[in-house]
Amino acid sequence: MNEETLNKDLEQTKSIIRMLDQFGLDAEQQIRILGFPEGTKTKVLRQHRENKPFPDDQEVQQRVTLLAHISDALRTTYPTNPQMALFWIKQKNRQLGNITPAELLGRGARNDLISVLSLLDCTVHWDVSSVAK
Repeated sequence: MNEETLNKDLEQTKSIIRMLDQFGLDAEQQIRILGFPEGTKTKVLRQHRENKPFPDDQEVQQRVTLLAHISDALRTTYPTNPQMALFWIKQKNRQLGNITPAELLGRGARNDLISVLSLLDCTVHWDVSSVAK
């Protein structure tokens, strides 16, 4: 891996962790959301916070892509007020069974990430709906 790719991956890692921190998710929830193997210690997350990019594991990378898409969708939905994005993620949502998007993400299931993303990005909802038919 060249230095430019390493720096890009490290910046993405820090950005995703920073977003999950802002959502109010603890280290154990973040490990579940990221798709790390069961039993992964929270100190592993600390290593990623400091200087280690996320592993080049297919499951982890797919979830990182979903989380980056959620971040982009929040930025697009609330372009002039980033605080509204944090308000939305922590506000109970009727479409999610009256729980917050952050609570749903905290469960850690890949489908929960997709559910949150589909509320923010209608093209994802259309894609998921067309597959279900």
